[in-house]
Amino acid sequence: MLLVDGQPILGHILNQIPPEVDIYLLTNSRFEADFRTYLNSEHRKVEIFCEDTHCDADKLGALAAVATAIEHYNIEDDLLVLAGDNLLPDLDLRLLFPAAGSAHLALKTVETLDEARSFGVVEFEDGSSTETLKPVKSFVEKPETPNSTAVSTGFMGISKDLLPDLIAYSKKSPDALGAIITEFIAHKHPVAGLLVKGNWFDVGSYEAYLDAHKTLQTESVKIHKTALVENCTFEGKVYIGAKAQVKNSVLVDTVIYPRTKLENCHISQCVIDSDSDFKGVDLGRKLVRQGTIVYSENQ
Repeated sequence: MLLVDGQPILGHILNQIPPEVDIYLLTNSRFEADFRTYLNSEHRKVEIFCEDTHCDADKLGALAAVATAIEHYNIEDDLLVLAGDNLLPDLDLRLLFPAAGSAHLALKTVETLDEARSFGVVEFEDGSSTETLKPVKSFVEKPETPNSTAVSTGFMGISKDLLPDLIAYSKKSPDALGAIITEFIAHKHPVAGLLVKGNWFDVGSYEAYLDAHKTLQTESVKIHKTALVENCTFEGKVYIGAKAQVKNSVLVDTVIYPRTKLENCHISQCVIDSDSDFKGVDLGRKLVRQGTIVYSENQ
């Protein structure tokens, strides 16, 4: 639900999904209402599958949640699994539609082997370097010593023929979604990797989120029509959300969420969550929680 270019990450992903594809959103009851509120404003039908839990400790696990949804909805079709905190804006998702009995992975190349340690790492079959979809020899989740800089983005296509294997494996390993690829390879199911061109944002940190904001916002300054802005200076990419009030301030490469108030502030490279209230504040490179109130002594 993080805003990028004025709409949630979810909205960007929904816009990429081909119209003939049925969509299931997997979440838990802690976030269900937020998703329903947003999806009620969308024209695209999305079925919400809600895990009956309120805290992380009680979650089914990523793979088990997918398996449970497959069984609950009696899904017998090819499956796209899309990580909700990732953005691949230049990817044609049809390229991930799997061949019968196989799985396809969307991959990106990171700069160093050390960076690859944070992801699921792929090793290709020998002699496959010129192919669009490259046969995958091995997949290891967050290895200590990666043998490749090709890593998984969390987007994959899985043939309907492999769904029974996914469900069975989820009962043994419910958490690691990427581990199902290792299982497919162990059972000699063909796995192919697609090296995606263009941008990839794994929005799991402040730095990655701000990078996505600065790259993907289409206008230098985007102000919601219900926001009030008076006597301000902007630099870089700035977003100001619905019903926010910003007065006599300087904003640089910053995201301001709805209903936040800023007056006489200098805010640089920050993300300030909704319903916050700042007066006379000079702030740089911070992620600010919802409802934060800070007034300087001079105010």
